[in-house]
Amino acid sequence: MVQTFRNAWKIPELRRKILFTLFIVLLYRLGNAVPVPYVDTNILATYFAQLKNTVLGLYNTMSGGAFSQATIFALSIQPYINASIIIQLLCIAIPALERLQKEGGEEGKKKIASITRYSTVAIGLLQGFAYYMMMRNYGLMNADFAGNIWAAIVIILTFTSGSALIMWLGEQITEFGIGNGISIILFAGILSRGPSMIRTMYQGVRNNLDGVTGE
Repeated sequence: MVQTFRNAWKIPELRRKILFTLFIVLLYRLGNAVPVPYVDTNILATYFAQLKNTVLGLYNTMSGGAFSQATIFALSIQPYINASIIIQLLCIAIPALERLQKEGGEEGKKKIASITRYSTVAIGLLQGFAYYMMMRNYGLMNADFAGNIWAAIVIILTFTSGSALIMWLGEQITEFGIGNGISIILFAGILSRGPSMIRTMYQGVRNNLDGVTGE
């Protein structure tokens, strides 16, 4: 594997693609560190510590920890993945979309991709609203929020914009990087949780050994 990477690095075009991909991944990771306004991230982290073995905990892992920190990329790539699945199913159920997909050629593919993008934004709005309602109902907002409707709009639109931006970053990797941009971003998010998961496993094993020794 190392030798393959070295050989690829020697090719100027591949080297540019690799560097571009790494740059996009770096931007993605930076976005994961910027929280949305009006959220008390300390209380939110405590709340999610209790949900690590639930569906929300899995969602947080797939987002690279951004979901539990309510960052601008908290929704991660999930709205796009959900939109892609829905559009693929609709292409089977709706004859017009099926013809567009099978007989539309390159233009048809572009229209399907455009529909998927709009669907991603719509799903991002729904998920952003749901996440906002959860944080508001569980008292996870800070003192600056005070039930302000404009603050709520900012939070929801920030989540939605972040999801749309991730979709765009993935497309840039696909077009100008090494390809499969969405998969690379998803993998980068999961991989970033590796050190934290290893640390948690180590602490759990250590606590169990201490308990056995104490007995």
